[in-house]
Amino acid sequence: MVWTSRDFLLGVHLIAAIMWVGGVAFIGWAVYPASQFMPPLERRQFFRSLMQWSHRPLAAASAVVIATGIWLGTAAGPINRWADVWQTAYGRVWLTALLTGIATLAWGMFVGYRKAMTVFSNEYLWRQANGGDDAPLKKAMTSIIAVQSVEAAGFVVLIVCMLLLS
Repeated sequence: MVWTSRDFLLGVHLIAAIMWVGGVAFIGWAVYPASQFMPPLERRQFFRSLMQWSHRPLAAASAVVIATGIWLGTAAGPINRWADVWQTAYGRVWLTALLTGIATLAWGMFVGYRKAMTVFSNEYLWRQANGGDDAPLKKAMTSIIAVQSVEAAGFVVLIVCMLLLS
C-alpha cells in the first residue's frame, strides 16, 4: 500500500483529534471522579498543576486538528473554490465542522480554562472544604462541569460532522 501525503495528513488529523478529545474526556471522566478521594487541599494543588500542564498541549492538539482539517477539506480535498463551501453538502458540513472546532477551542481556552483556574485559585473555598464545609466547593465544581459541558457538546457536533464527511 502506498501512502499519500493526504493519508499522512489524515493520520495527523486523527491522532491530534484523539489527543484533544481523549485528553479532555480522560480528565473529565476519569481523573475528576478519582480525585474525589483526595483531601481538598491536595486536590486543589493537583487540579491546578494538571490544568496548567495540560492546557497548552491540548490547545496545540486542537490547533493541529483545525489546521489539518482546513487542509484536508481544501488543498487535499474537494473544496476548490468558495462556491464549493456554500453550494455542496460537503462544503456546508466542512464549514460547520470548522466553525465548531474554532468555537470549541476558543471556549475551552478562554472560558472553560479560566473558570476552572478561578475555582482552583480560590484558596478560601478549598480551606473551607478542608474544614468540613464542602457545599460551596461542590457548587463551584458543578459550575465548572456545566461550563465544560459546552466543550463536550462541541466534540459531539464535530464527531457527527466527521461521520457525515466520511
